[in-house]
Amino acid sequence: MFSPETFGLMRRLARLAIPALSLSLLVGCASQEASGPSPARTSAAAPEPSPDPSSPGTSPGRYDYTFRLPIAEYSYTDAEYEVIRSAEQVLARDCMKGFGLTYRPPESSAPVAAQDRRYGITDLDSARRYGYRMPPLPAAPKAKLTKDQITVLYGKRSLENGADDRAKLEYRGKEVPDNGCLGKAILDFRKPYEYREGSAAASRIAGDSYEASLSAPKVQAAFKEWSTCMKQKGYDYPSPVDAIQSPSFLKGKVSAKERETAAADVACKRSTGLLETWFETESAIQKDMIKKDVTLLRKLDELHGKKLRAARKILAEA
Repeated sequence: MFSPETFGLMRRLARLAIPALSLSLLVGCASQEASGPSPARTSAAAPEPSPDPSSPGTSPGRYDYTFRLPIAEYSYTDAEYEVIRSAEQVLARDCMKGFGLTYRPPESSAPVAAQDRRYGITDLDSARRYGYRMPPLPAAPKAKLTKDQITVLYGKRSLENGADDRAKLEYRGKEVPDNGCLGKAILDFRKPYEYREGSAAASRIAGDSYEASLSAPKVQAAFKEWSTCMKQKGYDYPSPVDAIQSPSFLKGKVSAKERETAAADVACKRSTGLLETWFETESAIQKDMIKKDVTLLRKLDELHGKKLRAARKILAEA
């Protein structure tokens, strides 16, 4: 998709001004890198070689707003992302064969519903259990690999700390790609479909529309209603942004106070209609922004379609 997130799914909101999770979900695939945890050096088991562990989201539900926003039309769905990821794994497998090594990618785990935090916390059950923190995610499936497989799959990323990564990496006399078979598969497959101008436009709209929504009169009025509701419950915050950024809610263990505050936050958002107001306001803002960059976005969408068709062809011929 449009812009790569850091790994960890950008789960924690470093700052809500541009909600990191929601922005990454909207603009998550423009420059997928062969990133992620460094592979195990000496263990026979390595982490799943997933190039972009931040899957672009889940099917929209009542309180899932990110993928209902207009700009989401120019992003991949969860299912489409999985098609691309699977095709990249096939290409990595074929590259490994060229070194006389087998590689069986780990089976994909069932998609995990990502918490949509574009407008802060919205799930009451999560608020009661985890406060403002993101719920823990299940461990990703792992591929069991030999040391040789790790070396060729990950390339120089598999080197021991302190090793000279400027030298050529070889396996049985054959040069290993710097990024390994997995990184090469991702980068080579991505290149024909890169469109930085379109990706930048989509990313800019996803961020700027949120910023603009914060000062929109309807959203400001909804914030006041929400704040009044919170005061009636014993909490004094001007807006949900202030609540979620409370220092005591960003570190340390989740306290009972945090859980109670988060639950009140969600309840007040629902009773005041804040979420719907915010979503409708930002949607209108995005539509205006999209009109200005529609040519770039249409080309981006075309390239997304071509990439998906190419991925499906790879899988059909695997």
